[in-house]
Amino acid sequence: MRSLLLSAFVFAMAMVAGAQQAAPAEPSRTFTVQPGQSLWQIASLTVGDPTLWPALYLANRDQIKDPSRVYPGQRLAIPEIDPERADDLRREAGALTTR
Repeated sequence: MRSLLLSAFVFAMAMVAGAQQAAPAEPSRTFTVQPGQSLWQIASLTVGDPTLWPALYLANRDQIKDPSRVYPGQRLAIPEIDPERADDLRREAGALTTR
C-alpha cells in the first residue's frame, strides 16, 4: 500500500511539473503613460535603454500616430526586444523623427 501511495505521489508530481512546463507564455507587459512622459523616458523605465523607444512606437502604432506625442492614460504594450535587433531599432529612430 505504501509503495502504491508513493507511486501515485510521484505520478502526480510529474503531472504538475509537466503542466508547469506547458504553461502559456506570459502576456506582454503594459505601461500606463503618466503626464509629461515621452517614449524616450518610457523606454528607459521599461526596457532599460531610452534609445530603444522605436520598439515601443512600433508595438503601439495602433494608438500612437506621432512618436513625439503620447498621452496620459494610454496603456502601451512593452514588447520583448531581441538584442540582435537593438541596433536596427536605434537606426530606425532617425527615420521616425524626420517624418
